[in-house]
Amino acid sequence: MRAVVPIRHISPPANAEGLRKQTDATGRLLAPLLVLAESSDHLVAGSVGAFIADGELFRIPRVLFVGPKGGGDTVRLAIFGAVHGNEIEGAEVLIEFLHELSRTPAAAKGYHIYAYPVCNPSGLVTGTRNNISGVDLTGEFWRSSDQPEVYYLEREMGVHQFHGVISLHNTYGTDFTARTWSSILDDALVQPALAAARRFLPEPVQDSHEDASSWPNASGSIPAGFLTATDELLHAPFEINFGIPVRAPKPLRIQGTVVALVTILESYRILQATRQNI
Repeated sequence: MRAVVPIRHISPPANAEGLRKQTDATGRLLAPLLVLAESSDHLVAGSVGAFIADGELFRIPRVLFVGPKGGGDTVRLAIFGAVHGNEIEGAEVLIEFLHELSRTPAAAKGYHIYAYPVCNPSGLVTGTRNNISGVDLTGEFWRSSDQPEVYYLEREMGVHQFHGVISLHNTYGTDFTARTWSSILDDALVQPALAAARRFLPEPVQDSHEDASSWPNASGSIPAGFLTATDELLHAPFEINFGIPVRAPKPLRIQGTVVALVTILESYRILQATRQNI
């Protein structure tokens, strides 16, 4: 079921001004992106809401990239980073990804991309997997959670009715990993994305085809389909969990994940065109 409105919910969505005033880890991380958004024809920065926990104010940022108009219906894609506060790589990837799209907006032709770089701002500040209340957010979605982060993100999914959602996580080892729950999407989206990302690894790796029912990350496991396991949404979006290898050199894992995301955009566009021609 949908989350109840949390007691600590204090504000509606806000523009970028609120984010600029943040002096915590989220504000410092997003500062270059907010500067870019000021002069961009494609980026719109803001927050989906704010809450108070332990006397501190936290905002959940959202950056919308409006791609050039395509030939068909606009695809709404959501990408979530730092659901675990100690996984800053997801946020860093999204920031670099949005910079890359700003340099080459044609890569997002036909897309509206909703990026949520820091889904767990209190965990980012404390450097912990869980939020400041000690809760792992991946186990809270669509369970009438009273966690404000979950409330805001569920609301985003309900309002925007995304065609697809991608979450970025840390994983063990030196190899990129990804999973979805459709063999068609695995072949059409996941495998091309992994192949593109692995070109950035220092040594060739072998596709392990991990079991989707048990996917370890740097500090635990992620519930299968945690963002979309509900009948609350009118149209179920596809879901991809993408694993960033913490033991690979940082510049390579960031670049590889950015290229994987761009590849998913290209592959999904091809998949949609193929379906239309069937």
